[in-house]
Amino acid sequence: MPELEDMRQFAARLIERRNRAALLLTPDLPGQQAYAARLAGALNAMHFDALSRFQEDETLLSRLSYFSSDDLLALIAEQRDHRLVVVSGIEFLLAAWISQGEPKQVKHSLCQKIELWVADPAFILVTHEDPVFASYQPERHRGSRVVLHTYQTLALE
Repeated sequence: MPELEDMRQFAARLIERRNRAALLLTPDLPGQQAYAARLAGALNAMHFDALSRFQEDETLLSRLSYFSSDDLLALIAEQRDHRLVVVSGIEFLLAAWISQGEPKQVKHSLCQKIELWVADPAFILVTHEDPVFASYQPERHRGSRVVLHTYQTLALE
């Protein structure tokens, strides 16, 4: 059985490595936002909840029909005053993107963009478990972990 990942150590490595983003899959959709907030607190990181941001910003909400994964990454990049950001609440965006494209390709493309992220800030994207996300294998940065599951991590204190 593989050793459980200490998210504090993982985050420290993530900030320092070349590809500076990861996808953390959780089975608990209703508790995802609270978990991401706790994780951000434990990592001394900013918590960025995309759903809340859209609910608070009518300009963003009006762009929902054409808001892309690149737009999401640009929104995350605006948080560059922080070394690390924990992102949650993107399921509504995924639903919009999937309705406009082939689901597996949309998810695979998002994983690729996460793998290739080299900008500031480093980020951990917390989202609901999905077999396409779970099966993603790094294509360029083969030695680094891009996708992990909460069951592969130590419990937060």
